[in-house]
Amino acid sequence: MSRSTHGQGRPMATRIETFPLAHFPFPPRILHPSAIVRLLLLLSICLSVASLASAQTSGQQYVYGSASAAANSPTSVVAAFSKTSQTGALTPVPGSPFSDRLEGGLMAIDGQGKFLFVLNPVSDDISMFQIDQTSGVLSEVPASPFAVPPAFSSGSPPSNPLSIAAERSGKFLFVGYLFESGSQGPSSVASLAIDTSGPSPVLVTVESILTNTGGSPRKLLTDSKGLHLYVGLGVSSSGMLVGGAEVYSIDASTGNLSYQGMAGSSLSFGIDYAIDPQDRFFFATGGTADFLQSCIISPVDGTANTCPSFFDLFFSNTGMLVENSGHFLYIGDGDTSGSVAVYSVDQTTGTPTQVGSATGITLAQGRSVADPMGPYIYSADQTTPPVVHAFQVDPQTGNLTEMSGSPFGIGITSVGCCQGLAISGNPVQAISGPAATMFPSSAATFTATAGTISSTQIFSIVNQGNQLLAINSILLAGTDASSFSQSNTCLATLAPNAHCSVSITFNPASVGTFAANLQVADNAPGSPQTLLLNGTGTAPVPTVTFSPTAPAFPASTQGTSSAPQTLTLINSGSGPLHVSGVSLAGPNPSDFSFTNNCTAPVAPASNCTIAIVFSPLAPGQRTANLLVSDDASGSPQAASLSATANPAFAVAAVAGSSTTASVTAGQTAQYQMQLTPGPGYSGTVSLTCSGAPLGAMCHVPASVSLANGTATPFTVTVTTSGPATLPPSTPMRFPPFSQVPLVPLLALALLSLIAFRAFQTAAGRNRFAMSGILAAAIFSATLGIAGCGGGSAAVAPPPPLITPPGTSTITVTMSAMSPSGQPLQLQPLQLTLTVK
Repeated sequence: MSRSTHGQGRPMATRIETFPLAHFPFPPRILHPSAIVRLLLLLSICLSVASLASAQTSGQQYVYGSASAAANSPTSVVAAFSKTSQTGALTPVPGSPFSDRLEGGLMAIDGQGKFLFVLNPVSDDISMFQIDQTSGVLSEVPASPFAVPPAFSSGSPPSNPLSIAAERSGKFLFVGYLFESGSQGPSSVASLAIDTSGPSPVLVTVESILTNTGGSPRKLLTDSKGLHLYVGLGVSSSGMLVGGAEVYSIDASTGNLSYQGMAGSSLSFGIDYAIDPQDRFFFATGGTADFLQSCIISPVDGTANTCPSFFDLFFSNTGMLVENSGHFLYIGDGDTSGSVAVYSVDQTTGTPTQVGSATGITLAQGRSVADPMGPYIYSADQTTPPVVHAFQVDPQTGNLTEMSGSPFGIGITSVGCCQGLAISGNPVQAISGPAATMFPSSAATFTATAGTISSTQIFSIVNQGNQLLAINSILLAGTDASSFSQSNTCLATLAPNAHCSVSITFNPASVGTFAANLQVADNAPGSPQTLLLNGTGTAPVPTVTFSPTAPAFPASTQGTSSAPQTLTLINSGSGPLHVSGVSLAGPNPSDFSFTNNCTAPVAPASNCTIAIVFSPLAPGQRTANLLVSDDASGSPQAASLSATANPAFAVAAVAGSSTTASVTAGQTAQYQMQLTPGPGYSGTVSLTCSGAPLGAMCHVPASVSLANGTATPFTVTVTTSGPATLPPSTPMRFPPFSQVPLVPLLALALLSLIAFRAFQTAAGRNRFAMSGILAAAIFSATLGIAGCGGGSAAVAPPPPLITPPGTSTITVTMSAMSPSGQPLQLQPLQLTLTVK
């Protein structure tokens, strides 16, 4: 065994070396199985007697407290008290307090009560004192203090120790560090062996491991058997909030740690942790609102993932303890000075219920301990002079009563006590002989459809005793035993703390409730061990499952159709599925279409398919829902459909042209445009034009055909009216002689001659009358002549239309049809016309 030094002559704890096992002393002949079982049982009894003898510590217990020798002193002292077993009172050990060359801090005592370890947070090392088990006197071992070496040859030793714990066998010590290397990096836990094989005891590093979750090792705990190490987590070295405890199995030979899982991981970050003395329940406090969580510990691997209670404390907690019977939990109330909340612990579920509060006591992490051997709690007060308070637990109510003579002075008058407090004592294992436990221990509940088999539930048979457990039989019993089946991995014997598993399934033949028992016959008290099994057989019912849950469509072009995407409808239930209809709904149902073969009943575990095609009528994101109506629960079931559509074509001005034009009234505006089809699109686009101003006309081709991705041009023409388009003036013309009405003219001449002759022959008044008659005749004849021309009389033409000046929007409307005959949603083309 070698030692290396670190820093100022401090020995570095080195790695333990392994030694070969001795050869098996028995001759290699075959023994009868029953003889082997009897031999193993005899051997286990011998080993258990030896282990019980070694597990028992001296009848005398001691309490130790670490305190600074003076304010801001680099040294400290260790106060030592012997405990009176009948009353719990403390008596100073002769020579107490004992000098400690370093600053002192948290403390731990090995499981055999032989050594006291003091964690020095500034020096980053561990002071080791040997305990005189008769007097409690301390003497520092020659090589103390010990520092943990770097985990890697190129690194630095770990720093900022946060926690320390020993285990039952007295062989190993564990230390948690904030930084794995120097003053940076992740957190770690070091496993050290307590080596007493040499001339003086030393600490030897077994290994250093990083915390599995990255949290800091705020508190270390070991179970009463020394099987598991619990690393209670807090805020990580990088500031990450971490809660719960990592659970590691402890190799009984080497001290190596193996990660098993978590205990109580619902807290955002941890503050304090505790385990009940019988290793049944795990308690954790923490979180932003100071929660308390209780969990059931698995005897199989020490993890605690079944947590029946989680509630708000409504106060900030300073520390937590479970007294030695496991019936009461105590949590320090940080909001009320000198107050502790008292909780009764349900002995089946571990659920804590507050039953009162105790005053005049302060619980603080590292400075308060529960006596593992009796109903006492000790707590150090940071008063001047420093003292230790002793309280007795009322076994009925959990109330705390300070005992006579308390508080007890530590023998110095400087600053308050204590940086750390520890008590020796390792109770004899309560279970002597084999002890069988079923885990989980609560009744198992199964559900299955009549005629089918349920999922498998696995239970463990654990030997929590200290002798071999002989398993005689594992069977199912009860009225409905035939409705259950079991298989197991159990051999004829189970070693102490070992386990095997039993797998159980439920297969009801009909609808109804069923009950049976799993019975394990063994050599442990209470045999046969019994686990109640309950089952419910249900009627067959169909259940719909889509695969995939949502079809994936590739991007498609408006006016085209995608390849069909298959949606599989699976009957994941236990009865036949009858599909009554499939339909589309949602924002854009017309963009999708489907076909399906879900017409016949779909048997359980069978399926039918729905082929869905995406045929977008508009560009952009298109969505719809496929609805399946059936006789399954939750009908209609919906599958979400979503796809992206590209435009059918792009419209733009050809190179050198524009979508705006400016002309003088009477001129013609032309817009040279083109349509470029999108990927895969071909078809005919119809065009119409509107929006031409007064006196103007818009002309577009009736349609444009697109294909093969080729751009197709077309022209939009707008003709305006103005001076440049007025008709020329017409000169006065006389009608040709052939068009003159001769008959009326001759009649007028004859009438005039007769009237003139009559006028000459008339005399006096008659001549005056004749003048009137003559005038009337001439007027009538003139009208008649004029009327004979019919419609040849000239009418003045209306004034010509002139397009007024201004700006107009010319709208070219485009329309096209999808392959299924539905109109595409197309945006119109907007052109700007300015008339001067």
